[in-house]
Amino acid sequence: MASEATLASIADQLHAARDRAGLTLEQLAEATGLSKAHLSRLESGERQPSIAALLDLSAALGVQVNSLLGEDRSGSPLAVSDGNEPVHSANGLSIVVRSGFPGSSAIEALGISIDPDRSPSVPARHRGEEWLYVTAGTLELEYDGETHVLEVGQCAHFDADRPHRLAAVGAVTEVLMVAAHETKSLQSVHR
Repeated sequence: MASEATLASIADQLHAARDRAGLTLEQLAEATGLSKAHLSRLESGERQPSIAALLDLSAALGVQVNSLLGEDRSGSPLAVSDGNEPVHSANGLSIVVRSGFPGSSAIEALGISIDPDRSPSVPARHRGEEWLYVTAGTLELEYDGETHVLEVGQCAHFDADRPHRLAAVGAVTEVLMVAAHETKSLQSVHR
């Protein structure tokens, strides 16, 4: 489980991003498919967002996931991942943001480590596409009711609006995930 400080940081970043976008909880709920009550709990630090929720929220708010996680990347429109980025761990997943130059909003690259003892999550659904590449271990991808097993060097590309979830088979599994979403944010729609 994420620490209270981590949840508070995510809550503060989410609330600030929604304020900057000039959106109400209701408008953000409509745009993301998350309930207003769930968003309120995320903004108060009572709940921890899933990867799918972070992707939907970042797309709707026109910000990178790293921004919602409290990482400040400013400067050049070039992001270089040097392997020393902060690791965010929760619920059997460790996540490292591997993308995000200032102003970028079309794709997110995340390094994900999946513990084999992780409790099965509810299948995720979010707008956009995902591309997964297995770098270590064996990945079990449940997609739209079918199970696919991917070994090191194999990848999958899919419509993320269909139910999907990830699990590790036998040992810790490392995956590079690239998620693409619409580049048009709600900031321009609601202003």
